Amino acid sequence: MTALPLVLLLATGPGTGPLLVVPPQPEATAADAAWIGEVVSDLLPESLVHAGIAAVDRADRLRAQEALEIAHGPLTRATSVRVAEAMEASRVLTGTYSFQGTNVTLSLRVLDMERGSLSAPFVITGPRASLADLAHVLAWDIALATGPRPVLTRDAYLALRPEIPFEALEAYGRALAVSDAAAEQKLLAKALQIHPAYHQARLTLGRLQVQAREFAEAVETLGHVSPDAPQVRAARFLQGVALLQVGRYRESAGVFGELVAADPTTAALNNHALALLRTVGRTGDVRPSQVLRKALELEPGSNDLAFNLGWALLWEDDFAGAEQQLRAVLQQDPLDSHARAVLVWTLRKAGRDDEAQEEWKAVLALSPSYESLRAPDASRRFERIRVAERALAEDRGSRSGAEVVAGLLGRAERLSAAGDHAGAARELSRAVYLDPYAPRIHVLLARAHRAAGDKEKALAELRMALWPREDAGVRAELAVLLQEMGRKEEARAEAEKVLKLEPQNDAARKVLSSR
Repeated sequence: MTALPLVLLLATGPGTGPLLVVPPQPEATAADAAWIGEVVSDLLPESLVHAGIAAVDRADRLRAQEALEIAHGPLTRATSVRVAEAMEASRVLTGTYSFQGTNVTLSLRVLDMERGSLSAPFVITGPRASLADLAHVLAWDIALATGPRPVLTRDAYLALRPEIPFEALEAYGRALAVSDAAAEQKLLAKALQIHPAYHQARLTLGRLQVQAREFAEAVETLGHVSPDAPQVRAARFLQGVALLQVGRYRESAGVFGELVAADPTTAALNNHALALLRTVGRTGDVRPSQVLRKALELEPGSNDLAFNLGWALLWEDDFAGAEQQLRAVLQQDPLDSHARAVLVWTLRKAGRDDEAQEEWKAVLALSPSYESLRAPDASRRFERIRVAERALAEDRGSRSGAEVVAGLLGRAERLSAAGDHAGAARELSRAVYLDPYAPRIHVLLARAHRAAGDKEKALAELRMALWPREDAGVRAELAVLLQEMGRKEEARAEAEKVLKLEPQNDAARKVLSSR
């Protein structure tokens, strides 16, 4: 196999979010080879993680596509950006593959979302039967050029390459490429028959069974993932979800308790709390609400977590706390009928029947079919289970580009107010990528860079803000910045331009009057 020398590659530098891997597309029509792109997009994230690069796995990418109502198939640059936004990824790995006889060539590029730049291609060629090895080697080259130096040595990294017989890999890839769930299950079973230790295929089969609500089968399938396999945490998490769904709460609490002990992610904490709620209620040593509060600390502002906390507090008889959480949910989403119904239950259990009746009118006005939910019912399965550890960016799937930009600007303002100017610059860089001709965004980004101490970047953004149209205020800000940077002649020239447009501009006058 051959790879492009690293000295010829344009390093993009480490991003602030994970890298999204998009299936590479064939350079020419290749009959019966669509599975190549799918399996490469499945292999690369795991290898990139081994090499020290955070990457979105294929299952999470497909979940984002589903939330965005993007069909399973080739992704355009625009749809790739939308998926990356939903996964809060800062870079996208995209490209092509081609065939020359029995050889396959992969040619991939990194799109930097924050800079809007595309790297030089990462290219590797080798026998098609060595596809898994090709992807693993290429991931190392990408990691060296785009992120911090891997902790592992190259030899240690290469020792982690997936030992998958090509026949099993092909069956697995074909499973990923089909649209029929039954056919996918058969092909996954074939891959496992050829190579029983193919734990990625087993995880994918378990995930498919959960999606089909075959929860008992999923528990069995996922239980066979080896404890030392890289996929073990994902398998155990999904197994815990399946156990929750079939009412095996004590076992689910045990699974999620182990995951929380190893790494207390938001999703693991959330599901652990829900399993505890059904197992011990308010009688255990650890209240479910305590666990949910820890989850909310990690993901403040999540409506689903706030709802679950309100639900838990209701059954812990903390009616004031439950009401506070549920009203916060309704403030963000007034059409959340479940939250409104649970608020009615909270008010009823607190003895505030008149207020409960008024809220009940709103429930029936929004959802007449909720008539049967008048009385509090702890057996209802209203709690919101996390089906994956990586969360989607809330609400971005259904929002227009302008709404996404507005959300990014709001987040940037909050980060700036909190003194996190670098964080604000990251959000504004994303906004610029989505709306590159909006002067206001460039001005805000310039101010964030300036506050973070990067005056050169601030200068470039102010110049970009002036490109669509002249603005005396922005040019005055540019003059002041140039003066701060010691570039006095340029500052005076800019100030003179300002005064021709706006003779009374104080900032420009100060620049000209300074020595």
